[in-house]
Amino acid sequence: MVRNLIIGLFLFSIAVLSYDSLPYFHFSVYRPLSMFSMFASSFLLLFTGYRFKTGDYFLLAFAMYSIGHSLVVSIGYEDVGSSFKHVITVLFGISMYRTSVYIAQQTKEDPALIGWIAKSVLVAFVLPIAAGFIQLLDALFVHSGFSGAFTGLFSEKVYRGRIQMLSGEPSWAAIHMLSGGLLMLFLHKRGYRWQLQLLIGTAVLMVLSFSAYAYSVLLTALLIYVLITKKNRGKMMLLLGVCVAVVAIGVPFLLEALHVSGYFTDRFQFNFSHMVKADNSFFIRVFFPAIGFLEFAQHPIFGVGGGFYYRDFAGLLLKHFSDGLVFTEVSDLVFNRPEMATSRNLLAKVFAEEGMVGAILLIGFMASVLRSAGANPYAKFAFALCVSLVMNFDSYSFVNFWLLIGFIRGGFFDVVPAVREVGMEIQSMKGMKRIA
Repeated sequence: MVRNLIIGLFLFSIAVLSYDSLPYFHFSVYRPLSMFSMFASSFLLLFTGYRFKTGDYFLLAFAMYSIGHSLVVSIGYEDVGSSFKHVITVLFGISMYRTSVYIAQQTKEDPALIGWIAKSVLVAFVLPIAAGFIQLLDALFVHSGFSGAFTGLFSEKVYRGRIQMLSGEPSWAAIHMLSGGLLMLFLHKRGYRWQLQLLIGTAVLMVLSFSAYAYSVLLTALLIYVLITKKNRGKMMLLLGVCVAVVAIGVPFLLEALHVSGYFTDRFQFNFSHMVKADNSFFIRVFFPAIGFLEFAQHPIFGVGGGFYYRDFAGLLLKHFSDGLVFTEVSDLVFNRPEMATSRNLLAKVFAEEGMVGAILLIGFMASVLRSAGANPYAKFAFALCVSLVMNFDSYSFVNFWLLIGFIRGGFFDVVPAVREVGMEIQSMKGMKRIA
């Protein structure tokens, strides 16, 4: 019964994966429903024989160091609240990882579970993809903003003229399209043919979202994949070159042909000096992580403490990047709400808050995950995607990240689903009849 309940909670988590900022909950900007059911299922794992793997000790050591260090420095900073928020995200992250590893291991014992995961992926993306095409129709042809009324039922903030599906931000929609698209491709290749339509719809939306973040993550993931694999390296380098050409030439052509305009389209003129001065989002994505590494330079061994990136944020920004004060969001964070400042990049966050000690522990864990991927192309690309996804996300409660990392560790991408097994059995029986 406990096992079935854990599986049921996990399948629910997958089914609501793309709902990350419902307007009815206000505890955080990023508030995916998935993490709550993942946390509950992880709690139930305490009543099973599940144990961490050897490589996971790096993660456990990182979590203990991060939590303990954060609580200690919070006394000196007189800010236990920020430390408590940090601790919660770390615990949620580990919980999501534990659950994902357990489910991946269960698919080896019960291949039929793959089919249920495929159904949950279908539930997770049918409605958001439909919403994405409604937004696409509105952005390219209707130009009335009518899609916002529907999107507003699922997201607190609606971006007019953008493809955000049902997510809180267009970049979060890109995260779901990329990670979900990988799962769709894997499931399709393993025999679940009805994932193909879902994958095609996701691919079309990702291209026509004109999201610089989505393209950057994909290109970075392909580059990382080329660097960590030996098999088919030439083909992947060719694919990377084609993707670069599409982004550099094809996307600007589509923007002009479809008469798409907006703040996000200026990014494809590739005038970076202009974007720094005129694009608020670009400035934040580039210089907030840079501030994190400046903090690391000042506190290289132990960092400033988990949850305390904001402590040196205002001073460093005023000293090195004061031009950003022309943006309302930046100036508001500096002068009015410095405690709300975040690095917007998980790698910068780790180095700034955890120092070299924490960074080495987390890198050790990631190295062990990469070893778990072996030569499996899906697992290796999932790893590359995880590393690139965090360039615009700095929360330890990042559902998509831990889901894919857990699937790699648990061997999910090595499993042959029941659909494939049945086909293999039938072929074997036919072969035996022919021999007879």
